[in-house]
Amino acid sequence: MNHLGTITLATDPLVLRRLSVDDAQEMYDNWASDPQVTRHLGWLAHPDVDESRSVLTDWTSHYLEPDWYAWGVTLRDSGVLIGTINVVALVRAAALCQIGYCYGRQWWGQGLATEALRAVTDFLIGQVGAHKVESVHDPRNPASGRVMTKAGLRQEGIRRQAHHSSLGICDSCYHGILANEWRAAQPD
Repeated sequence: MNHLGTITLATDPLVLRRLSVDDAQEMYDNWASDPQVTRHLGWLAHPDVDESRSVLTDWTSHYLEPDWYAWGVTLRDSGVLIGTINVVALVRAAALCQIGYCYGRQWWGQGLATEALRAVTDFLIGQVGAHKVESVHDPRNPASGRVMTKAGLRQEGIRRQAHHSSLGICDSCYHGILANEWRAAQPD
């Protein structure tokens, strides 16, 4: 893989950019403090903005590493930070990138998560050289699975009782796309 690090990616409605510690208040206000947003995730809603600041301090400390991928998702027109999308697991031997994402409820159901996942998938396969991009969701959160399917990933299977969310131990539904499948879907 040809790691390029977290570079700015843009689509018509979105700009995916590096985060900064200065984003803590917006992160906290727009999604990280909302227990409905974090319900199916492996982390709990942040109790205060200091928790968001701590997370961002950690993430931003890795930006000099070429294989660190963590984007803030912003609306192109307003610059409002609506969520994050990250490579949460990287399996170098298999050239596999696992993507995780989180968005504020105000922006659910608008196709923005799908748009960001497509942009990151295109970047990771098309520029970084990933062999596979995958993402995982709790089957009790089918909306996240629809995001993955609309972004071109296909459901591969369910790993039973292999994840922990704020709801407790749960199943994990895997979606993925291989580089050759991605290439075949590209316009000529």
